[in-house]
Amino acid sequence: MFDNEQTFLKMQKEGKEEEFHKLYEQAVEDVKKYFGKEYPNIIAGEVVESKKIKDISPTDGKEIATFQLSSVETTEKAIEVLHNNYKSWYSLGYAKRAHIILNAADKLSEEKFKFSALLAYENGKNRYEAMADVDEGIDFMRYYALNMIENEGFDRLSGKGYPNEESRSVMKPYGVFAVIAPFNFFAITVGMTVGPLVVGNASILKPSSDIPLSSHLFIRLLHESGVPKEVVAYLSGSGSVVGKMLVEHPKIAGVVFTGSRDVGMQIFRKATEFRPKPVITEMGGKDAIIVSDKADIDKAVEGVARAAFGFSGQKCSACSILYVHEKVYDEFMPKLVERTGKITLGDPSKRETFMGPVVNKDAFEKYKSLVPTFEKEGKVMAGGKAQDREGYYVEPTIVADVNRDAYIAKNELFLPVLAVVKATSVEDAVNDINRSEYGLTGGIFTEDRDEIDYYFSSADVGVIYANRERGGSTGAIVGSNPFVGWKMSGSTGKGTGSYYYLQQFLREQSQTIAH
Repeated sequence: MFDNEQTFLKMQKEGKEEEFHKLYEQAVEDVKKYFGKEYPNIIAGEVVESKKIKDISPTDGKEIATFQLSSVETTEKAIEVLHNNYKSWYSLGYAKRAHIILNAADKLSEEKFKFSALLAYENGKNRYEAMADVDEGIDFMRYYALNMIENEGFDRLSGKGYPNEESRSVMKPYGVFAVIAPFNFFAITVGMTVGPLVVGNASILKPSSDIPLSSHLFIRLLHESGVPKEVVAYLSGSGSVVGKMLVEHPKIAGVVFTGSRDVGMQIFRKATEFRPKPVITEMGGKDAIIVSDKADIDKAVEGVARAAFGFSGQKCSACSILYVHEKVYDEFMPKLVERTGKITLGDPSKRETFMGPVVNKDAFEKYKSLVPTFEKEGKVMAGGKAQDREGYYVEPTIVADVNRDAYIAKNELFLPVLAVVKATSVEDAVNDINRSEYGLTGGIFTEDRDEIDYYFSSADVGVIYANRERGGSTGAIVGSNPFVGWKMSGSTGKGTGSYYYLQQFLREQSQTIAH
Protein backbone atom coordinates (compact mmCIF):
# COMPACT_ATOMS: atom_id res chain seq x y z
CA MET A 1 0.00 0.00 0.00
CA PHE A 2 2.79 2.42 0.92
CA ASP A 3 5.65 3.62 -1.29
CA ASN A 4 8.02 3.47 1.69
CA GLU A 5 10.66 1.96 -0.55
CA GLN A 6 11.61 4.96 -2.64
CA THR A 7 10.70 4.52 -6.31
CA PHE A 8 14.28 4.69 -7.56
CA LEU A 9 15.49 2.03 -5.10
CA LYS A 10 12.56 -0.21 -5.93
CA MET A 11 13.12 0.05 -9.68
CA GLN A 12 16.86 -0.42 -9.19
CA LYS A 13 16.20 -3.63 -7.27
CA GLU A 14 13.90 -4.81 -10.07
CA GLY A 15 16.57 -4.15 -12.70
CA LYS A 16 14.67 -1.11 -14.02
CA GLU A 17 17.14 1.62 -13.11
CA GLU A 18 17.51 2.81 -16.71
CA GLU A 19 13.74 2.88 -17.08
CA PHE A 20 13.57 5.14 -14.03
CA HIS A 21 16.04 7.59 -15.56
CA LYS A 22 14.26 7.51 -18.91
CA LEU A 23 10.87 8.25 -17.36
CA TYR A 24 12.30 11.03 -15.20
CA GLU A 25 14.17 12.70 -18.06
CA GLN A 26 11.09 12.57 -20.25
CA ALA A 27 9.11 14.21 -17.44
CA VAL A 28 11.75 16.97 -17.16
CA GLU A 29 10.93 17.87 -20.75
CA ASP A 30 7.18 17.28 -20.49
CA VAL A 31 6.64 19.60 -17.51
CA LYS A 32 7.89 22.56 -19.51
CA LYS A 33 4.36 22.76 -20.91
CA TYR A 34 3.36 24.27 -17.54
CA PHE A 35 5.91 27.07 -17.80
CA GLY A 36 5.39 30.62 -18.97
CA LYS A 37 1.74 30.66 -17.87
CA GLU A 38 -0.29 32.53 -15.28
CA TYR A 39 -2.02 30.50 -12.59
CA PRO A 40 -5.11 31.71 -10.69
CA ASN A 41 -6.01 31.30 -7.08
CA ILE A 42 -8.45 28.44 -6.51
CA ILE A 43 -11.49 29.26 -4.37
CA ALA A 44 -14.43 27.15 -5.54
CA GLY A 45 -13.39 28.42 -8.94
CA GLU A 46 -10.64 30.62 -10.31
CA VAL A 47 -9.70 34.06 -8.98
CA VAL A 48 -7.28 36.44 -10.67
CA GLU A 49 -5.73 39.44 -8.91
CA SER A 50 -4.44 42.75 -10.22
CA LYS A 51 -0.98 42.14 -8.72
CA LYS A 52 1.25 39.18 -9.57
CA ILE A 53 4.24 37.29 -8.21
CA LYS A 54 6.86 35.28 -10.09
CA ASP A 55 8.02 31.71 -9.56
CA ILE A 56 11.80 31.80 -10.10
CA SER A 57 13.90 28.67 -10.62
CA PRO A 58 17.01 28.37 -8.44
CA THR A 59 18.71 26.28 -11.11
CA ASP A 60 19.20 29.23 -13.47
CA GLY A 61 17.43 32.22 -11.89
CA LYS A 62 14.82 32.30 -14.67
CA GLU A 63 11.07 32.70 -14.37
CA ILE A 64 8.94 29.55 -14.40
CA ALA A 65 5.40 30.96 -14.14
CA THR A 66 3.25 33.76 -12.73
CA PHE A 67 0.96 33.55 -9.70
CA GLN A 68 -1.45 35.83 -7.88
CA LEU A 69 -0.56 38.23 -5.10
CA SER A 70 -3.74 37.64 -3.13
CA SER A 71 -5.70 40.57 -1.76
CA VAL A 72 -7.51 40.99 1.54
CA GLU A 73 -10.83 40.59 -0.30
CA THR A 74 -9.81 37.31 -1.93
CA THR A 75 -8.53 35.89 1.34
CA GLU A 76 -11.78 36.86 3.06
CA LYS A 77 -13.76 35.17 0.29
CA ALA A 78 -11.79 31.94 0.64
CA ILE A 79 -12.32 31.84 4.38
CA GLU A 80 -16.06 32.44 4.02
CA VAL A 81 -16.53 29.79 1.32
CA LEU A 82 -14.69 27.12 3.27
CA HIS A 83 -16.27 28.04 6.60
CA ASN A 84 -19.74 27.73 5.06
CA ASN A 85 -19.07 24.32 3.52
CA TYR A 86 -16.84 22.23 5.78
CA LYS A 87 -19.78 20.65 7.64
CA SER A 88 -21.16 19.15 4.44
CA TRP A 89 -17.74 17.60 3.79
CA TYR A 90 -17.70 16.17 7.32
CA SER A 91 -21.23 14.82 6.88
CA LEU A 92 -20.03 12.57 4.02
CA GLY A 93 -18.64 10.31 6.71
CA TYR A 94 -15.10 9.16 7.42
CA ALA A 95 -15.20 6.21 5.02
CA LYS A 96 -16.18 8.34 2.03
CA ARG A 97 -13.62 11.02 2.84
CA ALA A 98 -10.89 8.42 3.30
CA HIS A 99 -11.82 6.77 0.01
CA ILE A 100 -11.52 10.12 -1.82
CA ILE A 101 -8.09 10.76 -0.32
CA LEU A 102 -6.98 7.24 -1.29
CA ASN A 103 -8.14 7.97 -4.85
CA ALA A 104 -6.05 11.13 -4.79
CA ALA A 105 -3.03 9.18 -3.55
CA ASP A 106 -3.40 6.75 -6.44
CA LYS A 107 -3.60 9.63 -8.88
CA LEU A 108 -0.49 11.27 -7.42
CA SER A 109 1.28 7.93 -7.68
CA GLU A 110 0.43 7.82 -11.38
CA GLU A 111 1.85 11.33 -11.82
CA LYS A 112 4.87 11.02 -9.53
CA PHE A 113 7.45 11.54 -12.28
CA LYS A 114 5.75 14.79 -13.29
CA PHE A 115 5.80 16.20 -9.77
CA SER A 116 9.36 15.02 -9.17
CA ALA A 117 10.55 16.75 -12.33
CA LEU A 118 8.78 19.97 -11.34
CA LEU A 119 10.73 20.03 -8.08
CA ALA A 120 14.03 20.15 -9.96
CA TYR A 121 12.92 23.46 -11.46
CA GLU A 122 11.11 24.87 -8.42
CA ASN A 123 13.28 24.08 -5.41
CA GLY A 124 16.36 22.49 -6.97
CA LYS A 125 15.92 18.95 -5.61
CA ASN A 126 17.81 16.16 -7.37
CA ARG A 127 15.88 13.35 -9.04
CA TYR A 128 16.43 10.80 -6.30
CA GLU A 129 15.41 13.05 -3.43
CA ALA A 130 12.56 14.57 -5.44
CA MET A 131 11.10 11.16 -6.15
CA ALA A 132 11.45 10.17 -2.49
CA ASP A 133 9.72 13.45 -1.59
CA VAL A 134 6.71 12.70 -3.80
CA ASP A 135 6.62 9.10 -2.55
CA GLU A 136 6.45 10.47 0.98
CA GLY A 137 3.52 12.71 0.05
CA ILE A 138 1.69 9.66 -1.29
CA ASP A 139 2.44 7.80 1.92
CA PHE A 140 1.05 10.64 4.03
CA MET A 141 -2.23 10.51 2.10
CA ARG A 142 -2.59 6.77 2.40
CA TYR A 143 -1.48 6.60 6.02
CA TYR A 144 -3.90 9.30 7.18
CA ALA A 145 -6.81 7.87 5.19
CA LEU A 146 -6.20 4.38 6.55
CA ASN A 147 -5.76 5.80 10.06
CA MET A 148 -9.29 7.20 9.81
CA ILE A 149 -10.65 3.85 8.67
CA GLU A 150 -8.73 1.89 11.30
CA ASN A 151 -10.12 4.13 14.05
CA GLU A 152 -13.64 4.18 12.60
CA GLY A 153 -13.62 7.95 12.42
CA PHE A 154 -12.55 8.24 16.09
CA ASP A 155 -16.10 7.47 17.26
CA ARG A 156 -16.25 5.28 20.37
CA LEU A 157 -18.80 4.04 22.89
CA SER A 158 -17.66 5.33 26.26
CA GLY A 159 -19.81 3.31 28.65
CA LYS A 160 -22.67 3.88 31.05
CA GLY A 161 -22.37 6.61 33.65
CA TYR A 162 -25.77 5.44 34.93
CA PRO A 163 -27.72 2.27 34.11
CA ASN A 164 -30.25 4.15 31.98
CA GLU A 165 -27.68 6.06 29.90
CA GLU A 166 -25.64 5.36 26.78
CA SER A 167 -22.62 7.55 26.12
CA ARG A 168 -20.14 7.88 23.33
CA SER A 169 -17.09 9.97 22.50
CA VAL A 170 -17.10 11.51 19.02
CA MET A 171 -14.13 13.39 17.59
CA LYS A 172 -15.31 16.24 15.34
CA PRO A 173 -13.56 18.80 13.11
CA TYR A 174 -12.89 22.35 14.22
CA GLY A 175 -13.71 24.08 10.90
CA VAL A 176 -11.21 25.76 8.58
CA PHE A 177 -7.49 25.16 8.94
CA ALA A 178 -4.89 27.52 7.51
CA VAL A 179 -2.00 25.57 6.00
CA ILE A 180 1.21 27.60 5.75
CA ALA A 181 3.69 25.38 3.97
CA PRO A 182 7.48 25.38 3.44
CA PHE A 183 9.53 25.16 0.25
CA ASN A 184 11.75 22.23 1.09
CA PHE A 185 9.34 19.29 0.99
CA PHE A 186 6.41 18.85 -1.35
CA ALA A 187 5.43 15.99 0.97
CA ILE A 188 5.03 18.41 3.87
CA THR A 189 2.64 20.51 1.79
CA VAL A 190 0.67 17.35 0.97
CA GLY A 191 0.55 16.06 4.54
CA MET A 192 -0.32 19.41 6.10
CA THR A 193 -3.18 19.90 3.63
CA VAL A 194 -4.61 16.39 3.77
CA GLY A 195 -4.31 15.88 7.55
CA PRO A 196 -7.03 18.36 8.55
CA LEU A 197 -9.00 17.59 5.40
CA VAL A 198 -9.44 13.83 5.80
CA VAL A 199 -10.93 14.22 9.30
CA GLY A 200 -13.59 16.65 8.04
CA ASN A 201 -12.10 20.13 8.23
CA ALA A 202 -11.57 22.45 5.28
CA SER A 203 -8.02 23.47 4.29
CA ILE A 204 -6.73 26.74 2.86
CA LEU A 205 -3.24 26.23 1.46
CA LYS A 206 -0.88 29.16 1.36
CA PRO A 207 2.02 27.54 -0.50
CA SER A 208 5.64 28.51 -0.27
CA SER A 209 6.43 31.14 -2.88
CA ASP A 210 9.26 28.83 -4.00
CA ILE A 211 7.05 25.85 -4.97
CA PRO A 212 3.73 27.43 -6.02
CA LEU A 213 3.36 25.44 -9.24
CA SER A 214 3.67 21.93 -7.81
CA SER A 215 1.39 23.02 -4.96
CA HIS A 216 -1.17 24.44 -7.41
CA LEU A 217 -1.23 21.24 -9.43
CA PHE A 218 -1.65 19.21 -6.24
CA ILE A 219 -4.78 21.14 -5.24
CA ARG A 220 -6.12 20.57 -8.76
CA LEU A 221 -5.40 16.87 -8.30
CA LEU A 222 -7.41 16.80 -5.06
CA HIS A 223 -10.38 18.38 -6.80
CA GLU A 224 -10.13 15.97 -9.72
CA SER A 225 -10.08 13.08 -7.25
CA GLY A 226 -13.35 14.08 -5.60
CA VAL A 227 -12.50 16.60 -2.88
CA PRO A 228 -15.15 19.34 -3.19
CA LYS A 229 -13.81 22.67 -4.45
CA GLU A 230 -15.62 24.38 -1.58
CA VAL A 231 -13.46 22.73 1.11
CA VAL A 232 -9.89 23.08 -0.13
CA ALA A 233 -8.55 26.35 -1.50
CA TYR A 234 -5.26 27.66 -2.88
CA LEU A 235 -4.05 31.18 -2.10
CA SER A 236 -0.65 32.38 -3.27
CA GLY A 237 0.59 35.62 -1.80
CA SER A 238 2.51 37.40 0.90
CA GLY A 239 2.85 36.62 4.56
CA SER A 240 1.98 40.21 5.40
CA VAL A 241 -1.48 39.93 3.79
CA VAL A 242 -2.52 36.30 3.30
CA GLY A 243 -0.48 34.84 6.14
CA LYS A 244 -1.56 37.52 8.60
CA MET A 245 -5.26 37.15 7.77
CA LEU A 246 -5.17 33.37 7.93
CA VAL A 247 -3.52 33.44 11.33
CA GLU A 248 -5.67 36.15 12.92
CA HIS A 249 -9.11 35.65 11.31
CA PRO A 250 -11.84 34.57 13.79
CA LYS A 251 -13.26 32.03 11.31
CA ILE A 252 -9.94 30.24 10.99
CA ALA A 253 -10.27 27.44 13.52
CA GLY A 254 -6.64 26.34 13.51
CA VAL A 255 -3.25 26.77 11.89
CA VAL A 256 -0.70 24.21 10.74
CA PHE A 257 2.73 25.64 9.93
CA THR A 258 6.20 24.44 9.01
CA GLY A 259 9.04 26.93 8.86
CA SER A 260 11.37 29.00 10.96
CA ARG A 261 11.26 29.37 14.73
CA ASP A 262 10.73 33.12 14.65
CA VAL A 263 7.79 32.95 12.24
CA GLY A 264 6.33 29.94 14.01
CA MET A 265 6.36 31.66 17.39
CA GLN A 266 4.84 34.79 15.90
CA ILE A 267 2.04 32.69 14.40
CA PHE A 268 1.51 30.87 17.69
CA ARG A 269 1.16 34.11 19.63
CA LYS A 270 -1.06 35.89 17.09
CA ALA A 271 -3.36 32.93 16.43
CA THR A 272 -4.14 32.45 20.11
CA GLU A 273 -4.21 36.10 21.15
CA PHE A 274 -7.99 36.31 21.58
CA ARG A 275 -9.08 32.71 21.99
CA PRO A 276 -7.61 29.20 22.15
CA LYS A 277 -7.17 27.33 18.90
CA PRO A 278 -4.91 24.50 17.74
CA VAL A 279 -1.63 25.81 16.33
CA ILE A 280 0.44 22.90 15.05
CA THR A 281 3.96 24.03 14.25
CA GLU A 282 7.24 22.45 13.22
CA MET A 283 9.90 25.10 13.61
CA GLY A 284 13.19 23.64 12.46
CA GLY A 285 16.21 22.54 14.41
CA LYS A 286 19.90 22.60 15.06
CA ASP A 287 20.32 18.92 14.46
CA ALA A 288 23.36 17.18 15.87
CA ILE A 289 25.12 13.90 15.20
CA ILE A 290 27.56 12.37 17.68
CA VAL A 291 30.50 10.28 16.47
CA SER A 292 31.75 8.20 19.37
CA ASP A 293 35.26 6.80 19.70
CA LYS A 294 33.52 3.43 19.37
CA ALA A 295 31.95 4.28 15.99
CA ASP A 296 32.40 2.53 12.68
CA ILE A 297 34.22 5.48 11.13
CA ASP A 298 33.38 4.76 7.49
CA LYS A 299 29.70 4.30 8.28
CA ALA A 300 29.70 7.53 10.26
CA VAL A 301 31.40 9.49 7.46
CA GLU A 302 28.73 8.43 4.98
CA GLY A 303 25.84 9.05 7.39
CA VAL A 304 27.11 12.51 8.31
CA ALA A 305 27.83 13.62 4.73
CA ARG A 306 24.39 12.57 3.55
CA ALA A 307 22.62 14.17 6.50
CA ALA A 308 24.56 17.43 6.25
CA PHE A 309 24.53 18.01 2.50
CA GLY A 310 21.45 16.24 1.16
CA PHE A 311 19.21 18.84 -0.52
CA SER A 312 21.89 21.46 0.14
CA GLY A 313 21.33 21.29 3.90
CA GLN A 314 17.80 22.66 3.47
CA LYS A 315 16.06 19.99 5.51
CA CYS A 316 14.62 20.57 8.96
CA SER A 317 16.44 17.35 9.85
CA ALA A 318 19.79 18.21 8.25
CA CYS A 319 22.83 17.67 10.43
CA SER A 320 24.32 21.13 10.96
CA ILE A 321 26.42 20.46 14.06
CA LEU A 322 28.66 17.46 14.57
CA TYR A 323 30.24 16.26 17.80
CA VAL A 324 33.30 14.07 17.18
CA HIS A 325 35.05 12.35 20.04
CA GLU A 326 38.54 13.73 20.52
CA LYS A 327 40.08 10.25 20.27
CA VAL A 328 38.88 9.77 16.67
CA TYR A 329 38.75 13.41 15.57
CA ASP A 330 42.01 13.34 13.62
CA GLU A 331 41.07 10.07 11.91
CA PHE A 332 37.49 11.04 11.14
CA MET A 333 37.84 14.59 9.82
CA PRO A 334 40.09 13.90 6.78
CA LYS A 335 37.75 11.13 5.69
CA LEU A 336 34.72 13.40 6.00
CA VAL A 337 36.48 16.12 3.99
CA GLU A 338 37.42 13.58 1.32
CA ARG A 339 33.83 12.29 1.11
CA THR A 340 32.48 15.83 0.88
CA GLY A 341 34.87 16.56 -1.96
CA LYS A 342 33.23 13.78 -3.98
CA ILE A 343 29.81 15.44 -3.87
CA THR A 344 28.65 16.43 -7.33
CA LEU A 345 27.22 19.96 -7.31
CA GLY A 346 25.16 21.06 -10.29
CA ASP A 347 21.89 21.05 -12.22
CA PRO A 348 19.51 18.92 -10.11
CA SER A 349 17.86 17.41 -13.19
CA LYS A 350 21.15 15.76 -14.20
CA ARG A 351 21.65 12.13 -13.32
CA GLU A 352 25.03 12.59 -11.63
CA THR A 353 24.01 15.51 -9.38
CA PHE A 354 23.83 14.98 -5.64
CA MET A 355 23.61 18.59 -4.48
CA GLY A 356 21.71 21.26 -6.38
CA PRO A 357 21.34 24.98 -5.71
CA VAL A 358 20.03 26.66 -2.60
CA VAL A 359 16.41 27.61 -3.03
CA ASN A 360 16.53 31.32 -3.90
CA LYS A 361 18.59 34.49 -4.09
CA ASP A 362 18.00 35.31 -0.42
CA ALA A 363 19.52 31.97 0.65
CA PHE A 364 22.41 32.49 -1.76
CA GLU A 365 23.14 35.96 -0.38
CA LYS A 366 22.83 34.67 3.19
CA TYR A 367 25.51 32.07 2.49
CA LYS A 368 27.83 34.69 0.99
CA SER A 369 27.33 36.98 3.96
CA LEU A 370 28.31 34.16 6.34
CA VAL A 371 31.63 33.30 4.66
CA PRO A 372 33.61 35.70 6.93
CA THR A 373 31.88 34.12 9.93
CA PHE A 374 33.01 30.65 8.83
CA GLU A 375 36.59 31.84 8.69
CA LYS A 376 36.33 33.68 12.00
CA GLU A 377 34.67 30.94 14.03
CA GLY A 378 36.63 27.89 12.89
CA LYS A 379 38.77 26.27 10.26
CA VAL A 380 37.15 25.93 6.83
CA MET A 381 38.12 22.42 5.75
CA ALA A 382 35.79 22.12 2.75
CA GLY A 383 33.79 24.54 0.64
CA GLY A 384 33.30 28.06 1.87
CA LYS A 385 32.56 29.57 -1.51
CA ALA A 386 29.55 30.61 -3.58
CA GLN A 387 29.82 29.71 -7.25
CA ASP A 388 29.79 32.37 -9.95
CA ARG A 389 27.30 30.86 -12.41
CA GLU A 390 23.64 31.05 -13.35
CA GLY A 391 21.47 29.94 -10.48
CA TYR A 392 22.14 29.85 -6.76
CA TYR A 393 24.94 27.35 -6.18
CA VAL A 394 27.14 27.22 -3.08
CA GLU A 395 29.70 24.65 -1.99
CA PRO A 396 29.13 22.05 0.74
CA THR A 397 31.01 23.57 3.65
CA ILE A 398 32.71 22.08 6.70
CA VAL A 399 33.91 24.38 9.48
CA ALA A 400 36.01 22.48 12.02
CA ASP A 401 37.30 23.32 15.50
CA VAL A 402 34.21 25.39 16.27
CA ASN A 403 33.49 26.67 19.74
CA ARG A 404 30.18 25.50 21.17
CA ASP A 405 28.95 29.05 21.62
CA ALA A 406 29.81 30.12 18.07
CA TYR A 407 27.05 31.58 15.93
CA ILE A 408 27.20 28.76 13.39
CA ALA A 409 27.08 26.17 16.19
CA LYS A 410 23.92 27.54 17.80
CA ASN A 411 21.75 28.93 14.99
CA GLU A 412 19.82 27.18 12.26
CA LEU A 413 21.32 28.35 8.95
CA PHE A 414 19.33 26.13 6.56
CA LEU A 415 22.35 25.94 4.29
CA PRO A 416 24.92 23.24 3.43
CA VAL A 417 27.15 24.23 6.34
CA LEU A 418 28.39 21.78 8.97
CA ALA A 419 29.98 23.03 12.20
CA VAL A 420 32.25 20.48 13.90
CA VAL A 421 32.92 20.43 17.64
CA LYS A 422 35.42 18.21 19.44
CA ALA A 423 33.81 16.24 22.29
CA THR A 424 35.37 14.49 25.27
CA SER A 425 32.58 11.90 25.61
CA VAL A 426 29.08 10.97 24.49
CA GLU A 427 27.76 12.39 27.76
CA ASP A 428 29.55 15.65 27.06
CA ALA A 429 27.92 15.91 23.62
CA VAL A 430 24.43 14.98 24.89
CA ASN A 431 24.64 17.61 27.62
CA ASP A 432 25.46 20.22 24.99
CA ILE A 433 22.64 19.05 22.72
CA ASN A 434 20.17 19.28 25.60
CA ARG A 435 21.16 22.89 26.22
CA SER A 436 20.06 23.79 22.69
CA GLU A 437 16.77 25.61 22.21
CA TYR A 438 15.93 23.11 19.47
CA GLY A 439 15.09 19.42 19.67
CA LEU A 440 14.03 18.08 16.29
CA THR A 441 16.32 15.29 15.00
CA GLY A 442 19.70 13.80 15.75
CA GLY A 443 21.82 10.71 15.65
CA ILE A 444 24.73 8.80 17.07
CA PHE A 445 27.36 6.54 15.55
CA THR A 446 28.72 3.96 17.98
CA GLU A 447 29.09 0.20 18.09
CA ASP A 448 28.56 0.24 21.86
CA ARG A 449 24.96 -0.63 22.76
CA ASP A 450 25.30 1.01 26.17
CA GLU A 451 26.13 4.32 24.47
CA ILE A 452 23.10 3.97 22.20
CA ASP A 453 20.87 3.27 25.20
CA TYR A 454 22.29 6.27 27.04
CA TYR A 455 21.72 8.53 24.02
CA PHE A 456 18.16 7.30 23.50
CA SER A 457 17.28 7.75 27.17
CA SER A 458 18.99 11.10 27.65
CA ALA A 459 18.74 13.19 24.46
CA ASP A 460 15.93 15.77 24.56
CA VAL A 461 15.21 15.37 20.86
CA GLY A 462 12.04 14.21 19.08
CA VAL A 463 13.53 12.03 16.30
CA ILE A 464 16.76 10.12 16.93
CA TYR A 465 18.69 7.44 15.09
CA ALA A 466 21.69 5.22 15.74
CA ASN A 467 24.15 4.19 13.03
CA ARG A 468 21.94 5.31 10.15
CA GLU A 469 24.32 5.32 7.21
CA ARG A 470 21.70 6.48 4.71
CA GLY A 471 21.37 9.71 6.71
CA GLY A 472 22.52 10.06 10.30
CA SER A 473 19.76 12.49 11.28
CA THR A 474 17.51 12.44 8.21
CA GLY A 475 15.06 10.30 6.26
CA ALA A 476 11.98 9.75 8.44
CA ILE A 477 9.55 7.25 6.92
CA VAL A 478 5.79 7.75 7.25
CA GLY A 479 4.33 5.37 9.81
CA SER A 480 7.74 4.11 10.93
CA ASN A 481 9.53 7.26 12.11
CA PRO A 482 7.07 9.88 13.40
CA PHE A 483 8.58 13.30 12.74
CA VAL A 484 8.18 15.37 15.89
CA GLY A 485 9.94 18.40 17.31
CA TRP A 486 10.63 18.97 20.99
CA LYS A 487 11.35 22.28 22.71
CA MET A 488 11.44 25.16 20.18
CA SER A 489 11.23 22.73 17.28
CA GLY A 490 7.50 22.10 17.64
CA SER A 491 4.37 23.10 19.54
CA THR A 492 2.44 19.88 20.13
CA GLY A 493 4.82 17.02 20.88
CA LYS A 494 3.08 14.87 18.28
CA GLY A 495 4.60 14.06 14.92
CA THR A 496 3.66 13.88 11.28
CA GLY A 497 3.28 10.39 9.85
CA SER A 498 2.22 9.29 13.32
CA TYR A 499 -0.76 7.54 14.87
CA TYR A 500 -1.43 10.68 16.96
CA TYR A 501 -1.24 13.28 14.19
CA LEU A 502 -4.85 13.40 13.00
CA GLN A 503 -6.27 13.79 16.50
CA GLN A 504 -4.75 17.28 16.64
CA PHE A 505 -7.28 18.41 14.01
CA LEU A 506 -10.27 17.09 15.97
CA ARG A 507 -12.12 18.10 19.12
CA GLU A 508 -13.95 15.67 21.33
CA GLN A 509 -17.69 15.74 21.92
CA SER A 510 -19.28 13.64 24.67
CA GLN A 511 -22.80 12.47 23.73
CA THR A 512 -25.20 10.89 26.22
CA ILE A 513 -28.76 9.62 25.79
CA ALA A 514 -30.85 8.78 28.82
CA HIS A 515 -33.56 6.13 28.41
